[in-house]
Amino acid sequence: MDAAQPRRPVMTPSAQVAAMVLVTGSLLSLAAQAGPTLVAVAVGLCGLLLAWGWAGILGLPTPRGTAGVLALGAVVVVLSVAVRGEQPWLTWLPAALSVSLIAALVHQLLRRDGRPRLVESVTSVVLGLALVSCGALLVPLVHTEPGAWLVAVTMAAAGASSVTDVAGRWSGVRPWLVPAALLAGGLAAVAVGLAGGLPWPAVLLLGVGAAAVSHAVRMVLSVQPTMAQARPRLVAAVSSALVTGAVAYAVARAMLPDILAG
Repeated sequence: MDAAQPRRPVMTPSAQVAAMVLVTGSLLSLAAQAGPTLVAVAVGLCGLLLAWGWAGILGLPTPRGTAGVLALGAVVVVLSVAVRGEQPWLTWLPAALSVSLIAALVHQLLRRDGRPRLVESVTSVVLGLALVSCGALLVPLVHTEPGAWLVAVTMAAAGASSVTDVAGRWSGVRPWLVPAALLAGGLAAVAVGLAGGLPWPAVLLLGVGAAAVSHAVRMVLSVQPTMAQARPRLVAAVSSALVTGAVAYAVARAMLPDILAG
């Protein structure tokens, strides 16, 4: 009987990923202060960055076709939210997602390599489109000034949680990374939210939730062998910032409905 193979060490996001999350969050926060048009441009650029490196980070076949589908999806999804001038803000988002998914399926039909790893390719593209859609949910928030502060709160939580990831290089600290990320995200959110005049219960919930999903995305992607390269690290950072848009929109809809009434 063969001896058991040694377990692979647990990988955690690097300091470079944390720095990229902070830069991405800062750019999105500044864009939010300038208005919905600029934040839509910023989210669109993040979506194009994700499209540029998504196939590489997951080692997918036909990387150029995958990048093209994701780039098209990023543009269509962001435009569907950005050009909407009145409530409900997400009326055209389902149609944009449908077009993007059809493009993903057509891409698979046009492949000439025998379609290896078909299910993995399709599900990976769907996940990439979902991340971009989460980021697009930040755009409706910015139609009001409190909403712009809410975006800053969200990005502060994501950035604070990314800083705690760096402590994962010490094995004894790794079991505490999740509570540390949640604590850091909650404290950062409350600090920024109080500066913007937002109620602390809502921003605390947003901070903890945004820190949780952001940390989860980085940890899931950190086990990929490709994370030794710069492009996958950038994609991981951008993805962990975009995914927080879903939490921000949900908290605004449930606890701060005036923000979405702008």
